[in-house]
Amino acid sequence: MEHDMKVSSSVIRRLRTERGWSQDQLAIASGLSLRTIQRVEAKGIASMASAVSLAATFEVCLIELQNEPAVPASTTSAFAYHPLFLGIAIITVAVIIEAARPLTMAQSSLFLTLMVLMTLVGVLMILPAFVDLVRKRRYIALALAAMGMPLVTLLAIGLIYAIASDRVPSWHLSVIGAAGAALVVMAVRELQCATRSVSARR
Repeated sequence: MEHDMKVSSSVIRRLRTERGWSQDQLAIASGLSLRTIQRVEAKGIASMASAVSLAATFEVCLIELQNEPAVPASTTSAFAYHPLFLGIAIITVAVIIEAARPLTMAQSSLFLTLMVLMTLVGVLMILPAFVDLVRKRRYIALALAAMGMPLVTLLAIGLIYAIASDRVPSWHLSVIGAAGAALVVMAVRELQCATRSVSARR
């Protein structure tokens, strides 16, 4: 079951009226039901899919629909969060290697130590960015990165394996990787929006 998220009903209403749309017209433009639009504007509650659809319809970032309170001024840029993505990729690689290791290596202490070290490095890279994003309530960017980066990593591993074995990557892998890349792009966009939002308040 998809979880609901808080959005600002006043922001949704303002964006709609700025375009001269009725609730019916917004429902048609966003592909959502009129009942969903009424619920969002009345209660400020929307599913992730509904929020993404509204953000795309209004051509704004998801974070802008939440109308979050001002955070302390910061010079943090979206690029500063690259350890988050890299850390997730490292942990994903460790998990894939662990799942694919031969049974003959099941008792290898060296192999186990290597996997633990990789996981630890990944966690240490993720932790500072994770704490910063949670402190600033950038949950959407965090969730998008957590969902997208493992899929992108899986695509990269699949492509490397395909090249090494002189095979053509399956279309399933390509679709999964494309979906992951789209989520990562959305995560980066959310971080950029958050950075611009902070800069505008300085």
